[in-house]
Amino acid sequence: MAGLNIVAITNCPAGIAHTYMVAEALERKAVSLGYTIKVETQGASGVENHLTPAEIKAADYVILALGRTISEEDRFRFANKKVVELKVSEALKQIETIYDDLEGKATVFTAENNIKMGKQEVPTGSVMSHLMAGVSAALPFVIGGGLLVAIANMLVQFGMPYVDMANGDPSFTWVVETIGYLGFKFMIPIMGAYIASSIGDKPAFAPAFLVTYLANDNTMLGTESGAGFLGAVVLGLAIGYFVKYFRKVKLGKALQPLLGSMLIPFVTLFVFGILTYYVLGPVMGGMMDGMLHFLNTIPTEMKLAAAFLVGAMLAFDMGGPVNKTAWFFCFSLLDKGIYDWYAIVGVVALMPPMAAGISTFIAPKLFTKQEKGAAISSIIVGSTVATEPAIPYALAAPFPMITANTLSGGIAGMLTIMFGVQRLAPGIGIFDPLIGLMSPWYWFYLVLAFGLALNIFLIIVLKTWWIKRKEAKQKNGNEFTETTGDGIGD
Repeated sequence: MAGLNIVAITNCPAGIAHTYMVAEALERKAVSLGYTIKVETQGASGVENHLTPAEIKAADYVILALGRTISEEDRFRFANKKVVELKVSEALKQIETIYDDLEGKATVFTAENNIKMGKQEVPTGSVMSHLMAGVSAALPFVIGGGLLVAIANMLVQFGMPYVDMANGDPSFTWVVETIGYLGFKFMIPIMGAYIASSIGDKPAFAPAFLVTYLANDNTMLGTESGAGFLGAVVLGLAIGYFVKYFRKVKLGKALQPLLGSMLIPFVTLFVFGILTYYVLGPVMGGMMDGMLHFLNTIPTEMKLAAAFLVGAMLAFDMGGPVNKTAWFFCFSLLDKGIYDWYAIVGVVALMPPMAAGISTFIAPKLFTKQEKGAAISSIIVGSTVATEPAIPYALAAPFPMITANTLSGGIAGMLTIMFGVQRLAPGIGIFDPLIGLMSPWYWFYLVLAFGLALNIFLIIVLKTWWIKRKEAKQKNGNEFTETTGDGIGD
């Protein structure tokens, strides 16, 4: 198998951490085996290191490490190639063996919507992958918008005037803040549009964008609140599947070219526009009103319990489905001006990798040479809100590491809510207060310091106990074998 030529694609829901970590790991491992590889990353910055048709044609194998679905055009690029497809999180865990038996793992790709493996059909994308495609598209809007809002607030604190348009010529700070809030305004329609296009491709994009925008225009709908993320999810999925099956209609050679460019957008926009104005918009707006009222009036004890649950979920599987569920809930509240729940993400996501890395310096005897070697990287990458570097430590000692992360994450979540920490938008982790995204800065650093200290303490205590218990079991097992062996010899 020496000298293999491999191409790959990596992506993940947010397009920030896993996408680039797995690409680097694939390249490093391939080079060590003497293989040639080129990895296309589909991250938050768009497609980088794009694979050309000639490179794909020359490749012996294709590896797709995916956290969200890829487009039909992407799948068509790999028609008739030997493809190994797996989750991006699994690729990181299996990096040492990922190139073993490529022939056995590979499937000949077709240009259809499914990969066919024998008589089975495996769907190219789950509902969650479609949702995360929408979130990935919305992230640049809320990140860019959040940074502009933060900059405007910082300029006001430094003494620059703030004058809105109603009181005369608007000030520079008002202009910057207003542009920033456009990011929050359009993040929801963009999310709905990309969810729909992930399912139904390009014809679904425009109808989903316009209808989701309508569902969030509470002035036009006459509701107290727009449909928010609920509208993006419901309408994005509904329009996506509607268009997906609409595209299968056969109109003959003369009219078929008009199906995607004219008929589908027109019919979809008409049907869902009317439905949203009269039914879906008011209903979902009412549901969002109810949820916001509940969050604003929830008793303190219940709010702290909910914060513990959210923090524990964020720390539990380090970027897995439980983490993504909690993250999605917190992120979905940003466009409604509720920033304290997303602050939990900003605190807890830092803790597992940083705590694992720091623990190797405090108690080096509890960790392997490889774990100690990865400590600096885990601390640095973890400090920028990429939880994934904690995964290898958790795989090596699941019970103590996951227990320590989950308990400390839950407590840090409670403290974040107790001290009123707020986070405007996704940022760069430990440096968020310096660019105005996290406030108050002093409570953020205090909660993070306490959470890290607790996490490190629990890791050392639980892993010490776990290792001693493991050694005792091995010793007892050896004694049992020796005794049994003597008996048989007699």
